[in-house]
Amino acid sequence: MNNEEKILQILQEMKTDQAKMRTELSEIKADQAKMRAEQAEMRAEQAEMRDLLQKVAVTQEAVILPRLDLLAEGHQNLLDTLAPKDRVETLEEEVDTLKTVVRLLTHDVAELKKAQ
Repeated sequence: MNNEEKILQILQEMKTDQAKMRTELSEIKADQAKMRAEQAEMRAEQAEMRDLLQKVAVTQEAVILPRLDLLAEGHQNLLDTLAPKDRVETLEEEVDTLKTVVRLLTHDVAELKKAQ
């Protein structure tokens, strides 16, 4: 093989390598375009999510938090008007005692009526 043939062979290999590189470059450009499109789509979705979160925040501030405040206020009112546990227990004991006394008195009245 002489020098010219070697040079022609090297040039042919270079052309083949160059064609492969162009193909790879085209694929890289296509991938890059696809990535840019996906990035634009993600930015659009991010903007939608931002808008949605802003709506949720406004709804929470305008609707939910005032209702929670009202609920807490109503709960506090119930707690304020609720009788203490020890007072309820004392009243239950007194009612039990009164029931016993009423039964005894009813029994005594019944016996007195029989005696007349």
